[in-house]
Amino acid sequence: MMNLSQLTKLLGLCAALTFLAACEEEQSSIPTYQVKERDFNISVSAFGEIEAAEAQKIASPGNQPMTLEWLAPENSIVQAGDVIARFDAQRIIKDSREEELEMLKLQQDMSKNNAIQNQQQKDIESDQTFVKHEFAFVDRFAIDDLRIYSQLEIIDTLQNRDFLEAKDDFLEWKESSIDQQHESESAVLNIRNSGHAAKFKRYQQALSKLEVVAPYSGLLIYEKDRRGEKPSVGQTVFPGRPIANIPNLDNMQARIFVLANDAIDLAIDQKVNIRLDAFPERLFTGKVNNVAGFPRSIERGNPVTYYEITVSLDEQDKMLMQPGRKISADILVKEPEPSLVVPLQAIHHDEGKSYVYLKSGSEFSRSEVTSGRKNQYLVEITEGVAAGDVIALSIPESNTSGKPS
Repeated sequence: MMNLSQLTKLLGLCAALTFLAACEEEQSSIPTYQVKERDFNISVSAFGEIEAAEAQKIASPGNQPMTLEWLAPENSIVQAGDVIARFDAQRIIKDSREEELEMLKLQQDMSKNNAIQNQQQKDIESDQTFVKHEFAFVDRFAIDDLRIYSQLEIIDTLQNRDFLEAKDDFLEWKESSIDQQHESESAVLNIRNSGHAAKFKRYQQALSKLEVVAPYSGLLIYEKDRRGEKPSVGQTVFPGRPIANIPNLDNMQARIFVLANDAIDLAIDQKVNIRLDAFPERLFTGKVNNVAGFPRSIERGNPVTYYEITVSLDEQDKMLMQPGRKISADILVKEPEPSLVVPLQAIHHDEGKSYVYLKSGSEFSRSEVTSGRKNQYLVEITEGVAAGDVIALSIPESNTSGKPS
């Protein structure tokens, strides 16, 4: 039978064993990862569609915005000379008639202006004729002999002549002023008339170009605008905007879009893996041919921006690669090569530095590391750990070395 001292020792030993077991269980519950070299690559996901690398574009004719009234079915085979689009003539006819009416009104104003000018000139000519008769009368009966007329009568006669001379000068000035005034008014009316005539001519030209015909035979594909919208009936189209194209089906390419935040280190000639959404079992490859200089929105009202990328295809398949078919793509930014990598969740940050929890025996210590490039799951480590090291995938709840080693 154990005495009290032996019982106390036994209970202490049991408590110590229980504590050690609990600590070991706590340490073993922390997930770890053994650092090693493995193939590491970086790829960027994208989406887009197949399009022709070469196509004959068909632009909206005329020199003013017009409304589409009819469109030929997309993806239909058209022959050279076939009508593929027709614009609404009602608005153009209405605008043309309004300009024609304005020109008629200006012609009436011009006629009225000429009639007023002629009437004013006739009134001046009548006054000038009257002044001439007055001059003749004054000259005929002007006598400066004091024996016949008194001095006051002679002065009165001289004043009448001065008045007639002043009136004659005024009529000449008035005639010149009227001519200048009507010339200015006529010039203004002519300028306004020229403006309306130019618009009228433009509308007449638009009426002669209401139909758009295919310049070549081939497959008809409608062109998207910068917002990704294709032409539709009732839409107003500005002059010169491409509305359709006839693609060269022997030379197709891919146009893909990458989220602006994911577009890191994209460059020409990077390899691209492509799968058609309609035929996901087929894998096509290509190379980056062009990367847009800046991101843009591709959907109206959506502020998310994307980089637009064109991809040249290594293989052409007329049966599968039709214009407009949706695709998913992966751009291989970094080729697979052996690198020392760790999972992203093993990297922690504090005060601008990166570190991991390095396992040593049954304890973890914080070790500062220098990281390199990363993909969606892994990150390269260039300094701080070596192959074979074991690190924690989460922050240990208790570690004896909380400071960076």
